[in-house]
Amino acid sequence: MTEQQHSINAGYSSRLIAPEMLVHWTDTESALCVRDHWVYRYHYQSGALTKVCRVPAQQQSFTGRIKDALARSALLQWLRPTAGLGHVHQTRRGDIVIIYDRIYLYRAGQSGVIASAQTLALTPKAAPPLRGGIAEHGVSGKLYYGEYLNGHSRDIRVICFDPATQQQHVCWQFSRSEIKHVHAIHYDPLRNRLWLCSGDTDAESAIYYSDDEFATLHCLGRGSQQWRAIALWFDANGIEWGMDAGKDAPAEAMNQLYRVELDESGAAAGAPMLLQQVGNPVYAALTGADGSVWLQTTYEPGRLQPTPETAALWHRPADGGWQQLLSLDYQHQPRRGVSKYGYLLLPKGTTPAGQLLYSPVNCQPGHYGLYLLQSTSA
Repeated sequence: MTEQQHSINAGYSSRLIAPEMLVHWTDTESALCVRDHWVYRYHYQSGALTKVCRVPAQQQSFTGRIKDALARSALLQWLRPTAGLGHVHQTRRGDIVIIYDRIYLYRAGQSGVIASAQTLALTPKAAPPLRGGIAEHGVSGKLYYGEYLNGHSRDIRVICFDPATQQQHVCWQFSRSEIKHVHAIHYDPLRNRLWLCSGDTDAESAIYYSDDEFATLHCLGRGSQQWRAIALWFDANGIEWGMDAGKDAPAEAMNQLYRVELDESGAAAGAPMLLQQVGNPVYAALTGADGSVWLQTTYEPGRLQPTPETAALWHRPADGGWQQLLSLDYQHQPRRGVSKYGYLLLPKGTTPAGQLLYSPVNCQPGHYGLYLLQSTSA
């Protein structure tokens, strides 16, 4: 096994597409990836990588632009590599929204490569979401995300950003006594519904839903690590998720995959059903165009659960059971702005059948590389 490939279970192959690049978003035609402050597009059919846009220099003075050019240079990136942009999403209209130190917008068909910075409209300044935590409502086109903060005492807000009007506002607010932070918001196209996951203690861990874009909010379930989730996926009859019981959870809180059947009104029709034990926390999942589901598990150093010191990739075909396809050993590789956890970054969206882009972090081999997994039977 070399740095250019990973050992995958039979039926799949994996190869390095580009070093120092992280995947963020995908549809069945292309994916958006990030290197430093640049957004690239990977084209599945041709395998080409093209530059799309970047965030502007923080200071537009001559000195500020010189400092930015030096920071973006290959030498400085080699000496002190950056974490890169945190959140990149492409809307149904083709606009690209970036959340970094603020919100940036790059319009579909826009000339030039510089995304425009949006006005900081909220006080205090909005905290960014957890990676992959942004959802686009399938009808209104508005984007929603919740603040992700640690070590704080303030209320937690849900932010709405409308790319069409470039307006942002708080659409929901939790008191600090209710939750510590929002893990993610997901859009359910089958029910035209927004789902929200919160954590971290038993009392703070819950899965909520809104059918009116946060005019009202309902709780599907809460009160234990079973309801502590980041990743959700949906089908016509129910909702499924992976637990996110990390290093602060007790040893007996082994991470599992669960399912709840939903009734005609969209409420829970019964108690959660255990699907599969995966051991480590599930940070991300996405569906394939063929109805399959992909998810990853993360190694958190210091965890109490007796789990492998690896980051893993799991897959479930539309008509089959869960299988672990890939397991990478943990190896911390310090980088500014990046945690010590070992994980596989997955894009948000829908991936082509039999293909998946992923980026290992604090894993060996392949740290901070962009990899393409493909079915060998396709």
